[in-house]
Amino acid sequence: MDTIKALPEPQKDLPFPLMKALQNRRTTRKWTLDPVSEQDISNLLWAACGMSVKATRTAKQKRTAPSAANCQEIRLFVALPEGLYEYDEANHTLVLRMNKDIRDSIGTQKMMKSAPVGIVFVSDYSRMKTYLSKDDARKWFVSGTDAGFISQNIYLYCAAANLSTAVLGLVDREELGSILGLYPHENVVYTQVVGNAR
Repeated sequence: MDTIKALPEPQKDLPFPLMKALQNRRTTRKWTLDPVSEQDISNLLWAACGMSVKATRTAKQKRTAPSAANCQEIRLFVALPEGLYEYDEANHTLVLRMNKDIRDSIGTQKMMKSAPVGIVFVSDYSRMKTYLSKDDARKWFVSGTDAGFISQNIYLYCAAANLSTAVLGLVDREELGSILGLYPHENVVYTQVVGNAR
């Protein structure tokens, strides 16, 4: 049975002006070593790709970030000091996948390994509609685009909440995929780190 970590309710009514968040959005590679609060992690994950419209008998759930044909193929894995979790957006919880700190494998740049939170973007091709997954080039295009929407939501929340964040393209995808135990239809797109701003 999976170990579930409950998250605080996301604070959807915070007075963060969108235009100010856009103005302040930056890649910032400096952070304190203090843990990011559970409330910030909750808010950040909901902003990233949380459920904004619940599923009904006739309609699929909607996320805060769009995806091609609403396939929702991007899954987020959250690396914390105590272990690796998968974000379950339908229940807004973290599901423990591994009792191991894998943040050293999040990227190849040494300074990124000190970030309190690492987020791994995984594309699950089995969730894609057939016409979107005809060939590798199309799968990568769709995955990269959809991951970009989610990543930008994280950037905007971090800008509004005074958190530092950076996307890491220099990732050993094969090694990280092996650590995560991914199947052939699942691929690491990139990673993103988050910390409290200095």
